[in-house]
Amino acid sequence: MNPGLLLAGLRRTSTLALFARSFLTGLGLIAGIIGLASGLFPDVAKALGWPILIGALGAALVYGSWQAWPRTSFSREFEVPRTKISVVVGDLFEQDGHLVIGMTDTFDTEPPMIAPVSVQAQFQEREYGGDLARLDADLAAALSASTAAMSETRQAKALGKLARYPIGTVAVLSNGRRKYYGLAYSRMTNDSVAESSVSHLWNSLMALWPVVRSTGDLGTVSIAAIGMGLARLSGQISQADVIRLIIISFLTSSREMVVASHLRIVLPPGSAEKVDLQRLADYLAAQ
Repeated sequence: MNPGLLLAGLRRTSTLALFARSFLTGLGLIAGIIGLASGLFPDVAKALGWPILIGALGAALVYGSWQAWPRTSFSREFEVPRTKISVVVGDLFEQDGHLVIGMTDTFDTEPPMIAPVSVQAQFQEREYGGDLARLDADLAAALSASTAAMSETRQAKALGKLARYPIGTVAVLSNGRRKYYGLAYSRMTNDSVAESSVSHLWNSLMALWPVVRSTGDLGTVSIAAIGMGLARLSGQISQADVIRLIIISFLTSSREMVVASHLRIVLPPGSAEKVDLQRLADYLAAQ
């Protein structure tokens, strides 16, 4: 486990609270077993005495530590709808299956509009080798069946593409059996700044899942906590709430008809340090 992630998890009050609950639960269970054994074998219990108490405390401590140890992943399988949701710490591009890539309503690809640290920039470099001409051609083909909402003039928008598509438009790109879902969840301003809102994020997610359902062959789909970078969502909603929004939107759509066999939400280690994964695990378990 990443040391920073481990330390962040150990410091959280939810981790300490879970440890205390688990320790007391384990101690109570062990005490009950010891009490039963003492009734059946009083001479043995009397002879052992303190070693039994020390052993019980040690076992409860181990159990509490095991239960509360910070997680780097957790999941839940649902019977209805028949699907699975996981939250993992790792590299989005090392996951199997399809990937969701957050984009803007103009589907711009060139710097400085696309920040080098963004998921889209990583996608362009790692999956397209930085060949933006090929990516733009693929995006144009993928968007050929979509209707632009409007077109900017070059005087108004000095850089990048001029056609604007509705929020929630999905450009489906393919690489063999793997698909990349370019999701327009933010607006690229004419000053080359990506902006979004909670309603834009929700609406784009609800537009995404039917496309995944119809094109993803019920495979695994992985997504980052989109919106926490240049889309300016971080001032409106926490990363944990973005993850909750992804979960509930996926389940809402899946309860109409299954979207995918497995949704995987991927957090990079540095980002995961800022999230209480235990609370998210509890949230997922409660769905």
